[in-house]
Amino acid sequence: MATNKEKKFENYFKIVKHKLPYWEDLPEIDLYMDQVIALMDKYLSFHKIDENTAVITHSMINNYVKLGIMPAPVKKKYSREHIAYLIIICCLKQALPISDIKDLIDIRVKRTSIEETLNFFSDLYDSTFNTVLAIGKKFSQKNDSEDELFNDTALFMAMGSGASKYISTQIVEINKKNKK
Repeated sequence: MATNKEKKFENYFKIVKHKLPYWEDLPEIDLYMDQVIALMDKYLSFHKIDENTAVITHSMINNYVKLGIMPAPVKKKYSREHIAYLIIICCLKQALPISDIKDLIDIRVKRTSIEETLNFFSDLYDSTFNTVLAIGKKFSQKNDSEDELFNDTALFMAMGSGASKYISTQIVEINKKNKK
């Protein structure tokens, strides 16, 4: 049975609950750049700080292609494969440098496929998000006031984010050393 504090936490943060699309959720037809940007905005709007923040831009997509993180469009059209890459890149760039993202995607796609990689990533994202929410809910029970709930939970989440970023970059570095 949920306590009052757990319910309060759930009510405050229900808005942030979201899911990433799976391969079968992606459009089957190829899209032009503007359509891709609109679709990414729909899929990843939770990354926006405000309405003026762009989830992704033409320049970002062009740079990802130039850097070899994702394949080039075919006749200026982007397929499901491109959209899958962009979803993963946009989510991971919140925590990792682009070069590390490229390495992690390359390793995963070589073992499976971009389809399986997106589905794995979407599952992992959902699981991670729910785990972090559960920890945040447990942490929020220690706070007596609403101000403490928001401030301390924000601090806790920021510290967890920093620790996760540190650990993930260390693992990427170990992978690079093992490659050599």
